[in-house]
Amino acid sequence: MGEWLTNGPVSGVQFIWPQLLWLLVIVPVGILTYLLVRRHEHTSFASIGAGVLVCIGLSSLLLATARPKMPITLPMPAEQLMVVLDISGSMSADDVKPTRFEVAKQTLAQLIDHQPKDMRVGLVTAAATATLIQPATTNRDSIIQALNTVSLQSGSALGSGVLIGLAELIPSAGINVQALLNDSIGQGTPGAAPSWQPDPNVVRAPGSNRSVAMVLISDGDANVGPDLLQMAELAAQLGVRIYTVGIGTTEGAVVSAEGVSQRVRLDQAALSEVAAITIGTYYGGATSNEIEQIFAAVQKSISFEQRQTIEITAFLLLIGMLSILAGMALTFMRQGRIL
Repeated sequence: MGEWLTNGPVSGVQFIWPQLLWLLVIVPVGILTYLLVRRHEHTSFASIGAGVLVCIGLSSLLLATARPKMPITLPMPAEQLMVVLDISGSMSADDVKPTRFEVAKQTLAQLIDHQPKDMRVGLVTAAATATLIQPATTNRDSIIQALNTVSLQSGSALGSGVLIGLAELIPSAGINVQALLNDSIGQGTPGAAPSWQPDPNVVRAPGSNRSVAMVLISDGDANVGPDLLQMAELAAQLGVRIYTVGIGTTEGAVVSAEGVSQRVRLDQAALSEVAAITIGTYYGGATSNEIEQIFAAVQKSISFEQRQTIEITAFLLLIGMLSILAGMALTFMRQGRIL
């Protein structure tokens, strides 16, 4: 069966059987015939109104025979969500109560719990190295159990976390994870472009991959591994949006590790830039009292608009029948007859 698109644009109405549109000629022929038959009779406003309703109804019925379809835009959640959780030592800071780490886990647990049941969610942790601790799954209990096993570690390889998450989200991209990790340990030239680049055939516009998304929950402090912004650029090349959730405050707090104390602050600039590069959104300064608002915003963000085409034949049939019945009823009330 062929399809016909009115006026060319995708936003137009499509007809599965466009050849049946010729049946619409019945409407003007019917009007002319009626006028010829009733030419000597007085025509009231009620008769004109009834005739208009009948013509609308008949036109709708004839259009329905051509089986029209119409594109619509519906909100659709991503099919797969990868969460990168910062478990570096700076997440032990207590500038948000009880600690950044506990607030981050609470935020993540709520986010996971409220996803559609058929959405696959995975979890990557980032400290000195990044680890995929839960491949993408629809089993929410497995994700929560994995989250409960996580503990803080030294180092903060946020770039590695994004890299591992991308490799899991889009295996078809063939990301050379080892080459990109090697760049960060001295085998590449500082400041140079990554040694591995995606195949041009898989490169797409930033933010255009509507089937997957990534959420990075962190205080933004990265000090080892691949450059975080370069990994954000890679995500942008693959069309993956990264939504960043900042945990902590810009004033920061003092943390101690191995006899050394230092003040750690929320790096909003880095997290904001990651989101901007990938056409995502940054949600900053999460405290235990603001989790619900941030969660709601992230939940809305990872729901994308998706175009679908639906057949509207039944709708036109209903309009047609109701219009004809209304016209006949109006004629009967005014003249005591249907025609």
